[in-house]
Formats: sequence, structure tokens, C-alpha cells
Amino acid sequence: MQTVKVRLDGPGGLAMPEKILKTVYASGMDFEPDERRLRIAPDGTVELQVSQTPYMIHAKIQVPLYGQLWVMADGRGEGYTGDFVDFVSEAVRTYIAWARRFSENVSLPVETRAHLDAAIEFEHLANRGMDTPDNRLYALSHALYAAEGALLERARQSLAPRSGLLLGCNFSRFTSSSARYAKFFADAFNFATLPFYAGRTVPGPGQYDYSYIDRALSFLTEKGITPKGHPLFFGHREVNPGWMFGLSYPELRREAAAIARHHVETYRGVIDIWDAMNEAHDWANCFELSQDQLVDLTRAATDALREANGKALSVVNVCLPFAEYVAGRYNCYGALPERLRSPLRYLRTLIEAGVDFDAVGIQLYFPSRDMVAVSRMLDAYAALGKPIHITEMGVNGGFRVRETAGSSWSQLDMSDGTWHGGWNEHTQADWLEQFYTIAAARPEIRALTWWDFIEPSFSGNGAFLYEDENPREIYFRFRALKPRLLQP
Repeated sequence: MQTVKVRLDGPGGLAMPEKILKTVYASGMDFEPDERRLRIAPDGTVELQVSQTPYMIHAKIQVPLYGQLWVMADGRGEGYTGDFVDFVSEAVRTYIAWARRFSENVSLPVETRAHLDAAIEFEHLANRGMDTPDNRLYALSHALYAAEGALLERARQSLAPRSGLLLGCNFSRFTSSSARYAKFFADAFNFATLPFYAGRTVPGPGQYDYSYIDRALSFLTEKGITPKGHPLFFGHREVNPGWMFGLSYPELRREAAAIARHHVETYRGVIDIWDAMNEAHDWANCFELSQDQLVDLTRAATDALREANGKALSVVNVCLPFAEYVAGRYNCYGALPERLRSPLRYLRTLIEAGVDFDAVGIQLYFPSRDMVAVSRMLDAYAALGKPIHITEMGVNGGFRVRETAGSSWSQLDMSDGTWHGGWNEHTQADWLEQFYTIAAARPEIRALTWWDFIEPSFSGNGAFLYEDENPREIYFRFRALKPRLLQP
């Protein structure tokens, strides 16, 4: 453990506000966070306890003309070993370095080249002492746009339409084949996630209700859309039936395995892709299980799936892939373990324990990160050596209020931010186009699933359709992009 001093200068050269300083944390080069242990010195310098070498520094700051988001300083991809980081200066160097790296053998669009030139010029002015703090922030803004633009162009130039790429959305509000919801869905997607939450499908011990599933499957089968079952287990209080609470762990494990086996056996040969476990990395833990029990319960679900359908694809799904909650030491339910487990550490633990699953599922709601950070995070998960499904994602299509968002507002609070000047229908569609292009250019990514299809949505203003079934701009952007991603 070493003490690292981090300086964050805002406009005018003053230290950034305390609220921002308190967001600073360190991680390894794989984004694995240290628990945030910091002290703010009288001069505004953050003194941070760092356990990993080399390390990166992250802070959630306001970047001019770009937005409020988590920014990384990563030593130009090499990390830091010393005891001082001038954060904004180092973030500028980080993103200029990534822009140059992504630009190699790539013809940059005019806009991206202009941002890179501007970033270099504003950095030069700052280094010469000309309005240094302000110019460094403007250099950072241009560097972010330049690095994203170069990454996107590299992806575009390497992208070729793929056969077998799954492009989908959740399919939780089907009413009839004559509804506009059904028409728009079938016109857009080849993949659909069906709700198998125990609170809906298992109202009593040994009692199963598949009425919605069967109606929805009839439509999906007719349209040739591949279904996925989600999830076999999810430790969120609102999706589990009352009868499951109060069970001992051995009883809970037995019931969870029985439910998983019943779901998979019932639809064997019809649904051959399943989210076996959802968010079991110290986050969705309403039954307040230990970390060992969460791993064991994951094994129970994946084993039951394998027993019931040896040909089915087993996905273990995680949320909050940057694991800021580990740095902040908080979770969704229950007492905190001595050391919170990040999604990446949880998945590594499963692999080391020999838990049998096929693919990594990653949720990417309103990540409050630039595309370069998102791509580098995906590098860390790809290193696990398994295919990746982006199982749930969504960003804001306008002003979000609590009344239109989902139930887990704590997750929204920790991840929320702005991107490219602020969220609206245009930036929402831009984000989808950029992320889908970058993701589809990565061969390990086999599925891209948006969440939700119709409002109200979990993320608030995040769906393809308004409540009246009229489509947002994002729907048409996706339809126009689809031929670049998927072979007919």
C-alpha cells in the first residue's frame, strides 16, 4: 500500500469542488478498483491509498463541451508507479495517446482530426503557461472526442456484417401480434429476452405459470426470432416470490436448482440460451448470502441448466462492470463483506472454481464513461477467454426523473452522467450507433441486447418506443445501422 497524491485543478486553477475530489479512486490496469481511502489536504490535493502497481486514477468530473463523466488517467496505457498524479494533465496525455494509437493506419474523419489537433494545441498552450488550468480542461475535452472518434473510425474500417450476431431487446410487454409493439419488434430484431423472474413464473412452491412465456414464444417462433430465458436466478427482492424468503441456504439452493431445471427442461429445444445467474457479485443479494454461497448458488444454477439441456448456452450476467461500488464500498442489499467483490473478480472466481458456464454477460446501463474506457473495460473481460454477450444496456433519451426510472435508483445515481453535451434523442441514437459499431467489430462479442423496448424503462427515457408505441429516433438509427452489423 502506498500513498499517492492526486491534484485536480478546475477552472481558474483552484482545486475542484470537494464533491468531485471525493470521487477519486485508483484501480489496476484491468479496472479492478481499490476501496476508496482518501484524505483531502487543505490545498485540495487528494491523498489516496493505492494497493496496485501499476495503477490508474479515475475521477468523475465536468469536462467542458463534453459532459460529466468518469475520466481515467492511465499513464498512456502503461499505468503509474509513482506517488503523484496531476490528474487533468495526465488525462489529457492519456486520451491523446489513445487517439494516436487508434489512428495508426486509419484515415481519420475531418472532425476527429480537428479534435486531435485542437487537443495538442490546447495542451501546448497550457504547458506554456497560457490560462493553464482552463486550457488543460479544453485539451481534455478535445482529446476525449479525438480518442473516441479514432476508435470509432478504426472499428468502422474493420467492421464487416456478421452471420450469427444476435441483435435484440427484452420482450416483456407483448400483448398481441397486431400491436405496433410487436410489429416494430419483429422488424428490428433477431433476438428476444423473455422474463423468467421467479416472482412471475413460480408463484408458489412447485407451481409454475408460463402463460405469458407461451404467448410471447408463439409470436417469436412465428417470426423466426431467437428467444433467451432471463434469468434462472436473480437475487433482487422485487422479482422473487414471498415464499422464497426465510428459507435456509440449503433450502434456497435446492429450490433455485429445481426452478432452473424446470424452466430449462420445459423449453428444451425451444429456448437454448439462458442467463443462468444475474448480478451475484455482492450486488443483487436480497437473500444476504455470503460470497462463497453466491458462487455455490451460481454453480447450482449452471449445473441445473446443463443437466436439463446439455446443448443450451449458459450465460453468467453481471452489472456495473467498472465496479465503482467497490471503490465506494456500498451495495444494493445487506451487510458489506470485508472486501466487496467486483464483477470481474467474481467471474474469475467462478472460472477458478470450475463453475461450468459458456459466456460472460455484461450490463452497460448509462455507463457514464467515454467509449475508449468502455472498450478498454471490454478488453479486461475478453481476457477471461469466453464469448461476451452485452445482455442489457440503455442510455437516456431525454430528461430523466425518478418517477419514470426503474426501481434501483441507487444504480442510476452511481452511474449517471452526461455525454457529448447532454442526453437527448440525438445523442442517445449517436451513443447506440457508436457503441454497436465498436462492439460488433470485436469478434468475442456475440450478442447485443438493449433494455427496454417501450417506456417506462429501467433507465428512464431509455426505450426504443414511447408509451404510446411511437418510435424514438434510436429505433430508426438502429434499423439503418443493422445492415452494417448483420448479414441478411
